[in-house]
Amino acid sequence: MKKLSSESEILQIPLWLSQVLKQGKLSLQTNGVEDIQLQIEDNKMDLNFLRKELIKYLLELETEMKAKSVLERLKILKSLAEKLKKKGSTISISLKGQKIITLGLEAQPKISKIITGTNAIEVNSLIELTKLVT
Repeated sequence: MKKLSSESEILQIPLWLSQVLKQGKLSLQTNGVEDIQLQIEDNKMDLNFLRKELIKYLLELETEMKAKSVLERLKILKSLAEKLKKKGSTISISLKGQKIITLGLEAQPKISKIITGTNAIEVNSLIELTKLVT
């Protein structure tokens, strides 16, 4: 498996998916066990992780990311979120059906706008997000 070399490469994956796929459902499995559910409809992508370990791995991105705080990690998502918003798209990331963060057009931030400097990132569950990145 190719290791992605930078945060920007990793963050391009959901942006690419939102442009290529217009509608449908996809389930990703490992050894017959469902890991991720993806649903796309009308410029909205819902990405539901069913295993906490998988989403934690993706949020770490690379070794140097581990040292960054929750707030610094949210700022990294700013570029992706603003691109999604400009394209009229939204990505919601959930863990076992509980929405954690919304990026793009449908984000309605409150406190996270002050922290990230954008209105394109909404933290839906700060408690769950903190558990995943600490």
